[in-house]
Amino acid sequence: MNKPFMSKRNNIISYVRVVAFCFLMIGMNVCVYSQTSNETTKHINSLAQKMFVDINNRDYDAIIEMMHPKAFELVPKESFKSVFKSMFEGDEEFSIDIPKRIPEYKVSEVFKGDQNNLEYAFVSYDMNMKMTFHNQEFDEESKKMMIGMMKVQGMDVEFISSNTLDVLMNDRITILMKDDATNSNWVMINYDANSPLFVQIVPSDLIGAAKEYQQALMLKSKKESENK
Repeated sequence: MNKPFMSKRNNIISYVRVVAFCFLMIGMNVCVYSQTSNETTKHINSLAQKMFVDINNRDYDAIIEMMHPKAFELVPKESFKSVFKSMFEGDEEFSIDIPKRIPEYKVSEVFKGDQNNLEYAFVSYDMNMKMTFHNQEFDEESKKMMIGMMKVQGMDVEFISSNTLDVLMNDRITILMKDDATNSNWVMINYDANSPLFVQIVPSDLIGAAKEYQQALMLKSKKESENK
């Protein structure tokens, strides 16, 4: 391969990682709250609703204060706040537009793990946003390359201009969990098995369960699309 092509490919990979990182960070908020077992189902549904409301309100301090405490062992709070502000308000590199709405979502039953008093459930939904790169325009070759790479990441992309993308992620999963490490408080974190931050925070058995749940969702979606 020639150097211009490799340089372009490496740039596209960087842009794909930026978009994927934005989707991960949007769901890093958590809710610190405890309840008795007979209130769990109702509370799980209220947490799912609250997640979307918090994102719509763009209340960075509230989001930061509700994050998993282990996250701050890896990244300082102020760094998280800067990332959120950059995503929602934009910076010199890019800006994103996330619709202020509550998407249709489904909440699973509540499961229990084998260790550390783990309990968890999954919230699944489709999520979309528009992303504009301020210092980059994509030619047809770059568009095709980026669409393909993001498809592998589970994202459908449509270019609406030379520098603006309409991004849709189907079957997005947010995990609601509590265990000894969270002091029995329910927390939320987006499922992304490729994220080092996610892998370090979430118990290994839950990572496996989330992977199986996502695969089941993907299989169901594929069957539905084939039957249309």
